Amino acid sequence: MSEDAEKTEAPTARRRSDARKRGQVAKSVELTSVAVLFGMIIVLNSFMHTAIEGVIGYFEHIVRHLDVANFSQQRFQQDNLFAITTLARILMPILFTALAIGVTINVVQVGPLWATEALKPNFQKLNPLSGLKNFVSMRSFVEVFKNFYKIGICAWITYNSVRDSYPKLMVIWRMDLRMAVGIIGELIYSMTLHIVGTMLVLAGLDYAFQRYSLEKQLRMTKEEVKQESKGNEFNPQLKARIRQKQREMSKKRMMDSVPTADVVVTNPTHFAVALKYSPDNSAPIVVAKGVDLLAFKIREIAIDADVPIVENPPLARALYRQVDIGREIPHDLYQAVAEVLAFVYEVNRRRKERARMGITWD
Repeated sequence: MSEDAEKTEAPTARRRSDARKRGQVAKSVELTSVAVLFGMIIVLNSFMHTAIEGVIGYFEHIVRHLDVANFSQQRFQQDNLFAITTLARILMPILFTALAIGVTINVVQVGPLWATEALKPNFQKLNPLSGLKNFVSMRSFVEVFKNFYKIGICAWITYNSVRDSYPKLMVIWRMDLRMAVGIIGELIYSMTLHIVGTMLVLAGLDYAFQRYSLEKQLRMTKEEVKQESKGNEFNPQLKARIRQKQREMSKKRMMDSVPTADVVVTNPTHFAVALKYSPDNSAPIVVAKGVDLLAFKIREIAIDADVPIVENPPLARALYRQVDIGREIPHDLYQAVAEVLAFVYEVNRRRKERARMGITWD
């Protein structure tokens, strides 16, 4: 009890993943059973007439061939084959439905899962002390309650169904065989449908309990969370994935900044550095830079955004090697960058002047 009281932290993603690999998932057997039973009775009801005719046909075939004098091994084999084919026509659709629904419900509950660790032998389960602990656990009380609930519900529904059909059952021996089998089939169908309806409540409660129980089992102490965090810090694969994600996000932010630049200085093909100047800053800032393919992408974005591109190989190489993204240019590059910006501003001024004059002429 004290150990459970210390587990106050929600399980981490890693703990959930490890539990899933061990096959430790929230799955309600009751929900699967109810769904399978419901599917079976729906399928059986859909071809009830065919099933009844098949059963009656089988018994009629047996009665017609009850000739002991002409009994032979060949006749015995023919009768067996007829019985097998009759049962197959009746049972195969039901069995296939049960299999399909069972697999589907399990996948819906836990998703695709192949827990090989759950197949390994666990000798801890043979420990009598742990077995005694499980015997007095909350789960054992829930299982006992479910069993009593199912027995009670089945007995109650069976009693009421037979009581309501008692007048028909008392005269069933006077009826035609097909009518008698039909009445029994309807009685079984009605009982099963009522049982499924009441079992749905139990299945829903059981599924909620299984999820609650799993969540409680996976809870962690503060020390376990701390130790797992330390383990993640030294996990090379995890660190590599984090760095890769950070690089991708940084690259995206950098490329999004290119359209806001005042100029892109190029090599012209190998290097590209995007500069932005604001009066609020003491010097221009490098908002993006790249080599080869990344430089090509920067130039493409600059062209689409109508950002001026200036070819200055020495300056482009110096900016790329000396200045990090988001940093101001160093003092020794002030003169070169100022000349580039002055050229760009002059070009933009002339372009605006020509546009204005063009509008005036119209």
